[in-house]
Amino acid sequence: MGNTRLLAAGGALAATMAVAVPVVTLDRAVAVPAPARGPASGMEFSAPHDEVEAGTPIVLSGRAGYLNRATGNGGRVDIFFRKEQTAPKVYLGSVTAGSSGKFRFPTRANATGEYVAHYQHRKLAITADATDFLAVFTSRQVDRRLFSWTATNLSCLPTCKAVGPDQLISAGPVKVKLERKCLQPKSGGRIGFTADQKNAYRAGDLGWRDFPEGDGPTEFELKPTTVKGHFYLEWTSATPPQGQFSSCDISFAVSQTSTDKNYV
Repeated sequence: MGNTRLLAAGGALAATMAVAVPVVTLDRAVAVPAPARGPASGMEFSAPHDEVEAGTPIVLSGRAGYLNRATGNGGRVDIFFRKEQTAPKVYLGSVTAGSSGKFRFPTRANATGEYVAHYQHRKLAITADATDFLAVFTSRQVDRRLFSWTATNLSCLPTCKAVGPDQLISAGPVKVKLERKCLQPKSGGRIGFTADQKNAYRAGDLGWRDFPEGDGPTEFELKPTTVKGHFYLEWTSATPPQGQFSSCDISFAVSQTSTDKNYV
């Protein structure tokens, strides 16, 4: 009987202990779902060119609101201009963005700087901002001297030659003024702009002018097909009669009209 009671008491104690001991579980990382996002809003905005001449009419355009929606984006877009990011903004005007969010703002480019667009949805608390840079310049035509050469009392037998340095010119014609005075008639030659180190002349090449017997204008144009090369002249005096001399005075100057840009 005593053993039975002891066992019973022991069983009760074991039961009590089993209830009292907490259950221990291992911590495990649990993925928490990200909060659902609403439709993406923002703005696309641009000037029509990278650079324009001062006074050019331009149209600033873009799209704002929910960019993944085709409707429901009506609102107002304010347009500003500033010379640089730290400069104060100058208000240019406002335009209405349609339901698609698209907008257009015509203006005139007068200075280099940054255009700023600010969008406000018609009903919702949705705003967006964007900028685009435009360079503005004034221009003028300038005649630039490219190369010149002068020599006097040249025999030019067998041939006089002048070779300019390698240089880069602008695309387009160059103006040449060539003066030559030789004691012997029918002294002639050619002048051109070429990248060929052998200075080979090809008939019909607009980058060359040929004077077979010296006849021809003193002022003319060359129209080189390359913008990198050198100017080259060669001139040959006619063989003088017995007892006479061969002598030539030759000079030429080359210029080109180019456009100078001044950014404002």
